[in-house]
Order: sequence, then C-alpha cells, then structure tokens
Amino acid sequence: MGSSSVSLLSLDLSNACIDQDGSDSSYASAIEEFEEEGLCEVDNEECRFMHDQIQSAAFELISPEQRDSFRGRIGSILLRTLPPEELETSLFEVVDLLNCAASNATDEERVELARMNLKAGVKASENAAFDTAKVYFKTGREALGSRGWEGDYNTMLDLCSHGANACFVTGDFDSMNELIDEVLSKDIDTKEKYRVSEIKVKSLHNIGKFNESIDAALDFNRQLGLPTLQKKPASKFTIIREYIRVKRLLKNKAAEDIANLPRLDDERYEMGQRMNDHLSICVIQVEPTMVPLIIFQSVTTTLKHGLSSSSPSGFAGLGLILCGPFGKPHEGREMAKAAELILEKPGMRSSATYTKFLTQSFCYHWTSPLQDTIGPLLEWYQRGLEIGDTDSACYCLNSRSYHIFFVGRALDSIQKELEVSISVLTQLKQDESLLHCIGLLTTMKKLRGIDDEAGDEILDSILATAASNRDSFLSATVNLMKLEVALHFLGGTDLSESSRISIWVEEEANEEMRT
Repeated sequence: MGSSSVSLLSLDLSNACIDQDGSDSSYASAIEEFEEEGLCEVDNEECRFMHDQIQSAAFELISPEQRDSFRGRIGSILLRTLPPEELETSLFEVVDLLNCAASNATDEERVELARMNLKAGVKASENAAFDTAKVYFKTGREALGSRGWEGDYNTMLDLCSHGANACFVTGDFDSMNELIDEVLSKDIDTKEKYRVSEIKVKSLHNIGKFNESIDAALDFNRQLGLPTLQKKPASKFTIIREYIRVKRLLKNKAAEDIANLPRLDDERYEMGQRMNDHLSICVIQVEPTMVPLIIFQSVTTTLKHGLSSSSPSGFAGLGLILCGPFGKPHEGREMAKAAELILEKPGMRSSATYTKFLTQSFCYHWTSPLQDTIGPLLEWYQRGLEIGDTDSACYCLNSRSYHIFFVGRALDSIQKELEVSISVLTQLKQDESLLHCIGLLTTMKKLRGIDDEAGDEILDSILATAASNRDSFLSATVNLMKLEVALHFLGGTDLSESSRISIWVEEEANEEMRT
C-alpha cells in the first residue's frame, strides 16, 4: 500500500472499525493513543498516518495470509462510502484493492467486481493506457468465470469486446483472436457482434490479409441486411453512373448545408457506414476501382439518412475523387471542407484522424501549397496515437514523409526522420505503413549514392511482397520511387529518354496491378 492508499484509507477508517464489531469505542481509544504517540493525526474526523513508512510498518503487523482480505475489505468500504465523483477519481486504486480479495468473493460480489473492472478498463482505454486496460478486462472476465455469459451477459460481452480492442492495440493478437472467436460463436444479435467484427477486419488488414479483411467486412454488412457491393472490378461506366446519382442528391449543396444535415438514427446504417470506412482502406490495395463505389455509397447514405461518425471520411473521400480522377479540385475542396465541418459536430470525432489524413494528403494540395499539409499531418499523427487510432495516425506519418520529400527538404534530413519513423512503425506493428516507409528510405539512400545495389534488392523485395499480397497501391508507390531515382541520375539525358523510362515504370506498375 503506497502513500496514495494512506489518503484513501483515511477517508473512512472509522467505518472500517465500526463495521467490524458494531462499536466505535475501541477505534476512538486506539486513535487517541496513536495521536499521542505522534503516529497519526486527526483532522475533521479523518485519521491519517503521519508518514507512509508508519503505514507500511503497521501493515507489516498483519499476517501475510490476511493482507489480501484486508485490502479487499478496504476496497469494499471505499466502494460503498465514497461519493461518486471521488470514486471516479480514485477508481483504479479502489478496483485494485477489490481485486486483491477476488478469490474469496461471493457470486454476487464477483458480478460487482467484474463490472468495476469493466469500468476501470474503459477508463484506462480512454487514457490510452491499453496495457493496463487489458489487465482489467481480463480480471473482469475471470471474476465472472466460465458461466459469465449466463450470469451477466451484457458485462461479459463488453469485457470481451473492449478486451479484444485493447489486445489489438497492444499487439496481443493471440488473445485478441480468442476473444473475437468467443463473441462470434455466440447466438446473439448481429449488431452486438459489431465491435469484435470491426476489430477482426482491422487486424486482418494490418497483417496484409486484405482479401480476408474485405470478405469479413462485406459479410457483416450482408448479415445486417444492408445493400452490399460485390468484390469485383468496377467499370468506368458504373463509376460514372453512381457519381451522377450522388451529384443529383447533392443538388449543389455547400459545405455548410451538408454539415447541417440531421443525425442518422438507424443503428444498422451507422454500423454499415463504419464498416465501409474499413472497406475503403482495404480495397485500395486489392481492387482500387471499388473505392469510388464505396465512397458514393457512404455519401448517399448520409444524404438520405443523416450524419454519422463515418460521414466526415465519406465526404473527404468524395473530395479525393473530385480533386484527382475527376479533375474538379475546387469542388473536391468544398467536400473536404464539409468533412471537417461535420467533425465539429458532437459525436463525430471518432474518424477525425482518418478524415484529416484524406483531406491533407489528397485534397488541399491541389489548390494550396503542399508545404501547408506537413504541419497538420504531424499534428494528427500525434493526436491519432493519443486517442488509440494507431492505423490512421501511421497513415498521417507516412503521408507526411512523402510530402517532405516532394517539397524538396534535404535528403539527409529526410533519411534521419525516416529511420525514426521506421522504428516507431516497427514497434506499433504497422506492417503496411512500414513497407512504404522502408521503400522511401531506400529511395533516399539511392539518391544519396548509399548502398545502391542493396537498395535495388530491397525495392525488388517490396515489389514481390506487394505482388504476393495483390497490393497494387504499394506496387505503384515503389515504381514511382524507382522513376524518381531514374530521372535523378539521367542528368543531361534528353526528355525522350526520360519519357521512355517513365513509360517503362508505368507499364511495370500497371502489370503489378493486373497481376
């Protein structure tokens, strides 16, 4: 028991003694004697040890086999007597004390213990302390035991779902998969399986299993009974047809008009929207022509049914399409503005990091200097990590790395920054972003004349991995870097030679995409 426990214990030590024998006479007599000896002080009927070492010495007088029970007793007293706001402040300490006596708890106490661990785990997750949260969720499940689903179904579902997310964020994939499988095996409503289904989709994407991730997302939307795309290439005719439908729904709405749409109140559509967010990230690796259809579907749902936390990324995606393939940068910027205005609405911040990644990486540089995106991308990398959106945070970091290259920052400076980024991405187990970063770092070294032959081997290895995973986006990016190197070392070569190299690299990229 540390010094913080001294304060907690002093909050209601008298209740502990009264609760034990029904009388406070022995307590008052003991406290008077301790105060005379200078061991404690009494202030407004609260008793405190004068020093944490005195408390430690007093605690040592308790036999080891009784200490956990004693701690648990203190936790129970605090749970019953602390006002709600003070209990919230001291939640972790109270739950830790309660957990000490878990082995001796009654069935009723185990249910309460599980709920308190759930509450502590959620609070730890909100503070981005996912390792700590994982422990609380596991302790809560252990408190309910093997019959937890029958005893307290809702608490067990929350413990497994939140626990799977904490395991995902901390890279404990074995435990994550066990929890996901446990929930998916239950005969419960599809909507209650959403959280673990979402984690499954994200985790498959993170380890490069893009097709499996897409299949899981599409299957979940089908189970919800929502309109679901087929996993196949989309023709130009289909893309243009769906764009015209979206254009008619927009009816020249300005960004402010879109941001003032009513709130979506259908839980099924909201879940489908969030699953489409993940789909749009996955299909760009496997079948990029599906991306516009997913974005159009997301925007259509918002325009017909109302705003959801996925609406910002949907309109940011529409901005991307308008700025790039459709060649309408000012219309695209208006959609990006709409996305950011929606983010300012209550309850719309869950997709903030990914939305900022899209607007800063693919929309604003068409009408503003690319340099203006570098600061926001770094800011949202940091904010994404703080809120636990690790994937989107690393997308921001990667995009920023490319942008500082294209604005002409010194190559040695970029190389140093990339080496730090690779270390971070490795630690966070962000394999997809890591390959992009390694490709860019290899390019920096080749441009500086460092490890040229080894650099070729690394880039070829990344291309082989991209082909194996059917990751056309990674293939195109690596081939773009090859083109940068080729053009750099051409020097005085005429433009016709540059064009031939450019055509060759484009053909290489197209062949990778066809493969």
